[in-house]
Amino acid sequence: MQSWREHFTLLSDGEPGESWRPAADGNDGWMVLEAAPQDVTRTGSLPAEGVLSQAPLGDYDVIELSVFAKPAARIRWRYDDEEGGAISEVLPVGGVEIAASTRAALVEAALDELWQEGGETVWTVVPEAQAADYLAAGWQQRERVTRG
Repeated sequence: MQSWREHFTLLSDGEPGESWRPAADGNDGWMVLEAAPQDVTRTGSLPAEGVLSQAPLGDYDVIELSVFAKPAARIRWRYDDEEGGAISEVLPVGGVEIAASTRAALVEAALDELWQEGGETVWTVVPEAQAADYLAAGWQQRERVTRG
């Protein structure tokens, strides 16, 4: 199933899904992961001063983390009745370093929203360096890809 490509064309503001191709050994890779939202182990935590807010932005919604009223990170998500759901990688804002537990909290917030929308399957594409955290939380690897 290649539905993740259609989702990521929209989540990346128009980067064609076809630009993702199988990764060759030795290339910097990205992992295509799939999970049922309710099966992902919840391990995330926000900074004590962190606040999440959400906004619909046309083809997708954004959940943003602010710390002391300054944006620090965001994640995009979308749901389609036919194709299921997808979340983007967690994107830092303004060069802020994002801790793994904070990244997990943003992913979990997006999964909760997708579950409420009816999403039973969720896709994501994350840098290979972050994939171990997702796999440990219950995500399943589907492909290793690279951007073309």
